[in-house]
Amino acid sequence: MGCVSLTVDTWSDQSYNSYLAVTAHWVAQVDGTSALQLKTALIAFYCLEQGHTGTMLAATLMHLLDTASITLKVRQRHSSGD
Repeated sequence: MGCVSLTVDTWSDQSYNSYLAVTAHWVAQVDGTSALQLKTALIAFYCLEQGHTGTMLAATLMHLLDTASITLKVRQRHSSGD
């Protein structure tokens, strides 16, 4: 609890307009109980106006996380080999 995981997807439509979607996933305690519930929310659906470079996508994602006020809650996933 207190951390957010993300799913991020980019795609282009038939007119070559590019989009980025960011979905947040977190675990929340159900009010008045000790039960936990998985929550999911679309936090951004964004039209990309520039190319899909890693630098541009990273900057856009950071901007969207800042706008949603969840930047510090996003957790970096580490593989078992790290």
